[in-house]
Amino acid sequence: MLGAMLVGLGAVAACGGSMSMSTDGGPAGMCSANVPPGEACNTLTNVGSPVTPTCGTGTMPAGTGGTSVDGTYTLTSQTYYGLTGCPSEPVSSTIEIAGGCIQSVSGSPLPATASQTYTVAGAMITANPTCLHVGVDAGGFTVDAPGKTFTATPTTFTVFTKNSGTSSPNPDRAEAYAKR
Repeated sequence: MLGAMLVGLGAVAACGGSMSMSTDGGPAGMCSANVPPGEACNTLTNVGSPVTPTCGTGTMPAGTGGTSVDGTYTLTSQTYYGLTGCPSEPVSSTIEIAGGCIQSVSGSPLPATASQTYTVAGAMITANPTCLHVGVDAGGFTVDAPGKTFTATPTTFTVFTKNSGTSSPNPDRAEAYAKR
C-alpha cells in the first residue's frame, strides 16, 4: 500500500497501538537509523494529493531503470495487478530521494514514515530499511519483497513491486511519483 516507496507496506488493520522498527545502522540520524521506538522516522510532510488506486489487467510491466534525481516526489498513481477486486480508498504519499537514502511519509489509509538506504543494479532497486513507523494499528502487517524494478526520468520515479511468487501476500503494484 504505502504509495510509500520501496519498503512498501501492505497492511491489514486490527486492534491497538502503533508499530515501530529501527536498526543500528550507524550514527543516529543516518537515513533515520537509530530512531527511538514509537517515533516517526523522519520529519517529511506528506504534500501529495490523494489518488484513487486503479487495477491493471495482464502482467505488471517491469521497470527500465534510469538515473533518479534527488528531490521530493509525490504519488501520482497506484496501479494494482492480479486482484479480483480493486481498492477504492484514496492514498497519498511523499518521498524524498537524497544521498543514497529514500525517506517517505504516507497518509490514509495507513499513516506511516519510513527511511531506507538502497542499492541499484540495472533496473533493480533493493531497499535496506533503516526505520519504519506505522502510526496506526499494525496487526496483520506484512512487508513487500525487498527487490523491485524502477523507471526514473529527471521528473518521475516509478516503482514496480512484484510480490507474486515471493513470501509476501501483498499484491503486485506500480506506484508513480512526480518531482515537485
